[in-house]
Amino acid sequence: MIVNMLLRGRSLRHFEQIKDKPDVVFLVNDMHREIDHVDGLRDYLSNKEINLVQSLVPGSEQGFLKTDFFNKFNVTRVVRPYLIGTRVDGLSIPIKSTFLGKNHIPFMSIGTKYTYEYPSTGIAAIGEAVLTYRPSVLNIIGLDFYDNLRQGKSSYLVPQFQGRDFNVDFSDKEQKGDSLQEDLLSDWQYQMQNSLCDFAEHIPSMKVNLWTLCTELIDRLKTQENITIKEVE
Repeated sequence: MIVNMLLRGRSLRHFEQIKDKPDVVFLVNDMHREIDHVDGLRDYLSNKEINLVQSLVPGSEQGFLKTDFFNKFNVTRVVRPYLIGTRVDGLSIPIKSTFLGKNHIPFMSIGTKYTYEYPSTGIAAIGEAVLTYRPSVLNIIGLDFYDNLRQGKSSYLVPQFQGRDFNVDFSDKEQKGDSLQEDLLSDWQYQMQNSLCDFAEHIPSMKVNLWTLCTELIDRLKTQENITIKEVE
């Protein structure tokens, strides 16, 4: 089983470097803009089985509906990054949503909003891929751990709607309005990278290939035996 996971970070532009033919492709959150604007992505997805992992943000399904995403592509599962029983799906899509099973709990943290939660939807998607499919190969691209903010660049390859590029989330309003909260960013990066290592250790025979722009990587990630890091520009 080969799973290719595409996230929305700036490294996504290099998705064609993934040469493995996947059994399943995971897309994370509002990827409809990327499908229209990233060269070759629409053709790449046209004959793939797709699992969409999407947060329950009001109105977030509209982009997919307007582009007829669920009819034009072979979307077999829509996964919500919350434990079953935590949320009610109020979004109008033609596929019944799947929530995370209790087998995710050992990999989650005690949350601030929910009893258990992942540090990001991307990490929830990785967890779902690993725990549901137990792939022999997991290829990940577009997961840049928000390192681009240190260069003052947007978190996403394709511009997001105003207020959703995470520049606001990490700005220090006590100082300059757009200054970066380095301690907050570093902590979030640590949580995400540590979670990725947890999943890699869960299946030692699984080969994880990570294409990323991030240069701030924790030692555990850099030394994990079954993770290969492929830095891109």
